[in-house]
Amino acid sequence: MTDIGLQYLCDLVNQQQSDTLLVADEHLDSTTLLSLKAHEQLTLLSNRYDVYIAATENNITCIFNDMDLSELNRKFDLILYRVSKEKAIVHHIINQAPAALKDHGQFILCGFKNEGIKTYISKAELYFGEKADISKGERQLKIARFNPHALGEALDDRDYKQLSQIEAPGKIEIFSKPGQFGWNKTDQGSLLLVDALKEFIHEQTEPPGNVLDLGCGYGLLSIMAWNLGAAKIIATDNNAAAIYSCRKNFQHHHIIGEVIADDCAASIHHQYDMVLCNPPFHRGFDTEKDLTEKFVRSASHHLKNSGTAFVVVNQFIPIEQIAALHFKCIEVEKQNKSFKVVRLSS
Repeated sequence: MTDIGLQYLCDLVNQQQSDTLLVADEHLDSTTLLSLKAHEQLTLLSNRYDVYIAATENNITCIFNDMDLSELNRKFDLILYRVSKEKAIVHHIINQAPAALKDHGQFILCGFKNEGIKTYISKAELYFGEKADISKGERQLKIARFNPHALGEALDDRDYKQLSQIEAPGKIEIFSKPGQFGWNKTDQGSLLLVDALKEFIHEQTEPPGNVLDLGCGYGLLSIMAWNLGAAKIIATDNNAAAIYSCRKNFQHHHIIGEVIADDCAASIHHQYDMVLCNPPFHRGFDTEKDLTEKFVRSASHHLKNSGTAFVVVNQFIPIEQIAALHFKCIEVEKQNKSFKVVRLSS
């Protein structure tokens, strides 16, 4: 489904001939992206690798990083941003906008009422030292235009750029940061998968060889698989903050393997003895069950014939039906009121 807020900004971009930066995350789907008219003065910044690949393929200058405007090494006449799902990212972008604008440059922020846009606008007004020019779009969309000049106190972005240690099972040291799903906690679904993985490995004659952590986040499943004896781990994610955090954890735990930015392992062509996956089921503020099918399909492509995949999903996801299209053996290994772990094999 096309995001109305982002489509509004894309329409504005297509009317511009000045140096323009569009900041986008998971809201930017392929249909909206294709509506953009590539020109030399347009730059797209995204923390999503799939957006970066799609933009590049359509001749749109795109930078893939963890929402760091300073890495662009230039200033813009116009910066457009449709608010993200995570508050820390929104505050981080607002805080950076003035330094990335030319003199008399304009920052445009948009979002919906149920996403907290009214509060974001109020906070930005205090920080930018001016009242916003506010207009309305469809379905309670609000668009705020700013010309920042007298900066006040920066918004709390939870020290966005900094890695911090989070609580983990068994007092294992794990580092994470804002900008990725569940960044400041250990996901209960992943922990349930780890329990199933422990039992499975203890029943085997030897631990798994090569493991693929599909949608790795900050690398919890990779770390636990390594501690259970995995020989080598390849971790991949679509999100720049996840890649940054996971690489730190690989270094800290001396994990043999690699952390790769990719869209659901699309450019990874090897097969593995084991695939571990806690797939997302949200795109921005919307729920998309197709994401689960995408990850299950990728797991089947990347698993050796003799291999085993473990996937954890929320109880309401019909994983058994989805997996039946790609695997012969489907067993629910563990479940509770919220999650279920399935073991998949050919």
